[in-house]
Amino acid sequence: MRLRALLDTDALGLRLLGGEDELDRTVRGVMTTDLRDPSRYLAGGELVLTGLAWRRDASDTEPFVRILASAGVAALAAGEAELGDIPDDIVQACARHRLPLFAVNESVAFATITEHVVRQVSGERAGDLAAVVDRHRRL
Repeated sequence: MRLRALLDTDALGLRLLGGEDELDRTVRGVMTTDLRDPSRYLAGGELVLTGLAWRRDASDTEPFVRILASAGVAALAAGEAELGDIPDDIVQACARHRLPLFAVNESVAFATITEHVVRQVSGERAGDLAAVVDRHRRL
């Protein structure tokens, strides 16, 4: 699935804060984390959900965003439940690293987003598998 499809799904309550030019990136999975360094759990293509507990102050932002960008994640979605509006240092760091950034409205549970992504990605994979099986049968 593409990031654009997430943004177009009103029930997810996502608001784009940066990275409009990157909305055609493919989302291959989803990960929720508040670790300062989640790199060992990232394979690339994830939508990373965070409640921002890793952020003690603005100096924590650049390393976190750099790690995500280096791992090849699709985007960062930051929850507004704890801090309200997403801090400017996060918006700026994501822009520097060309990492799309979404704000997640506090009324939307991360589980809702996770379930949506898993359903969409699983459906796409099942369709791909069916196409492969069909081609194999025709051979």
